[in-house]
Amino acid sequence: MNRTTFSFCCFAAVLLAAMSLASCQPKYVSDYDYRKADEAYHNDDNDEAMRLVEKQLKSTPKNVDALYLRALIHYEADENTLALKDIDRALRCYGGEPEVERSRLYALKGLVFQAMDRHPDAAKAFTRAEKYARKDDPRHVQDILFMLAQAYYKADDRSAAEKVYRKMLKDDSEDTAAMVGLARNRLDDGQYDEALEWLEKAQAIDEDYSSVYKFKMRVLDKMDRREACIEAALKLLELDEDAPIPAIADYCGKSYDYAVAKVKSLVNSSDEPLRWQVLLTTLYEDHGDYRSALGVYDRLLDDLDRDAVLLVARAQCFEELDEYRKAADDYAEAFEQTGDWEYLGYRGDALRSGGFYGEAVRDYQACLEKDPAEGYYYYAIGWSYELSGDPRQAVLYYNEGIKVDQSYPYLFLSRADLIRQYHPDEARADYEKVLELDTVPGDGSCRHYALLGLGHAEEAEEWMSRVIAADPDDKGSYYDKACLYGRMGKLEESLAALDTAFQKGFRRFAHLEHDDDMDPIRNLPAYKALVGKYKSYADQPEPDAGVPATDTSVVQHTRTGSLISEIPMKRRSGGTYEVPCTINGLPLKFIFDTGASDVTLSSVEADFMLKNDYLSERDFRGSRKYLTASGNICEGAVICLKEVKVGEFSLKNIEASVVKNQKAPLLLGQSALERFGTITIDNMNNKLIIKNK
Repeated sequence: MNRTTFSFCCFAAVLLAAMSLASCQPKYVSDYDYRKADEAYHNDDNDEAMRLVEKQLKSTPKNVDALYLRALIHYEADENTLALKDIDRALRCYGGEPEVERSRLYALKGLVFQAMDRHPDAAKAFTRAEKYARKDDPRHVQDILFMLAQAYYKADDRSAAEKVYRKMLKDDSEDTAAMVGLARNRLDDGQYDEALEWLEKAQAIDEDYSSVYKFKMRVLDKMDRREACIEAALKLLELDEDAPIPAIADYCGKSYDYAVAKVKSLVNSSDEPLRWQVLLTTLYEDHGDYRSALGVYDRLLDDLDRDAVLLVARAQCFEELDEYRKAADDYAEAFEQTGDWEYLGYRGDALRSGGFYGEAVRDYQACLEKDPAEGYYYYAIGWSYELSGDPRQAVLYYNEGIKVDQSYPYLFLSRADLIRQYHPDEARADYEKVLELDTVPGDGSCRHYALLGLGHAEEAEEWMSRVIAADPDDKGSYYDKACLYGRMGKLEESLAALDTAFQKGFRRFAHLEHDDDMDPIRNLPAYKALVGKYKSYADQPEPDAGVPATDTSVVQHTRTGSLISEIPMKRRSGGTYEVPCTINGLPLKFIFDTGASDVTLSSVEADFMLKNDYLSERDFRGSRKYLTASGNICEGAVICLKEVKVGEFSLKNIEASVVKNQKAPLLLGQSALERFGTITIDNMNNKLIIKNK
């Protein structure tokens, strides 16, 4: 049996939907209330269904169908213990001619055990379900076997799961769910080639089975086949609109330029571009390209009537770019649309980060009127006063916050930092309270500051390392590290941590100006140079794509400063090599052929670049005759490529001819290559080595 959209949860849905029994003849003296309960259940009115089914069970307490229906309602409400009680009672009472089969009762029992993470018990229940299904419901035998295999897998018994998948294939040689299950086992074992074989086989049977691509993406990632991994990830999102976009973006981000090019193409060509636009913004934001993300959000907001969720997402991009007023405006609009006070709190955060403390306090106070027991708002108001130079007022709010919320560690930490000079014993008690509350290293942890306040410097550093290890890419954690070292008087270490925070995208310059943790390094020339450097990056305007570049020299790589670049090549037949490159930001591969004189690309490549904004009409410069490999003279369009990047080097304003042959490869001829400098071919290691002139 081929289940093209089957998953573990899918059968649960099938199981629940199969309860439409109202057309059957009654098997009990009176089952009117049960029939009405069944009708209400299928109309998604579970409250009414529960009222009616309980009324039915008062008159017929051994009504198996009513017990099953009530168990379903309990299961959907995560009342698993009650669901089990009803299932067991239905099994004990089973007799006569109930409409629900024993196999379905045991299958539901297995689902309930799965929800309770009791996977061995689930496997036992599914085993019984399969036994009965072969007699009373043969249509669902394969489905139950699949759930049995899943239960074994979750119980860490892959050997048993393997046997069930093999059994499924014995009964149905084209069962794609079993093939994917076997592929997952091979993936877990590190046998990637065999895993891919199973997935390719399943794909050949049903190319629209989304689970194939879910695991194919993971397998290809392990095999370091980046572009194929991205293709699988995008296919998964195409087939399953509920696929997790952050996870897909993680895989795609490993070959960022290629992924962005592919997703842009899908945005432009899809009849339903929304999911691709969301993926594109996620890629941009993960890569720190918030300007590009803003451009997509602007278009989305124009198309979707100023959706509040999109406004909040755009506001977060503005915050990353230190544009707090714009962020505050978006949060305000989201609040006006929804009345959600959380958005007003977000606006307060943006205003505080931008140094607009009075306005931030007003927002937080408005939030406190709605939720006077929320400790965060007391902390945020206190911190705003502290940053604005009013520690006395800050302490008052920290005190008030602690009265209503004993669970928010930053209230105790902030109060301790302000009173430790005058009330050391009270400050020590506050620091100890932080240690009691903050026990998990991760985003938002402040334990390291409390440890330092108690004089445990080494433990503070160790905890800070654990926080960073929990998320090595979190720029905020590196800023915290800079603050911690500043407090410790380790100035060089503080500067180094701040530099890392900047490298990872930290741009909250307004906060830097007021944060007293920066005081130990604030007046150092190295600090001023570091902040000035990254502030100039943030203030630099976006390049105007319509203005042609004038620099035609070789550009040294801005991050590494390399003068020699080694690029891996793939040997082709005929003595040529395939080399990765980037043309106007689009990842491509060119053919390195020492016999070619000019730069040429096919009309297919040129059309794609034009449709997806990698070329504009201004880049076309007329026509030129060129000599083909067969000796024929042809005429093609001449275009200007603004940037050609190979390895660590790039060239500006390269003329290229568009070849009418759609299968013609991208050729980078001598007219371009000689401008890079000295070109060496390392045949032993299949590398192209470029040395700057």
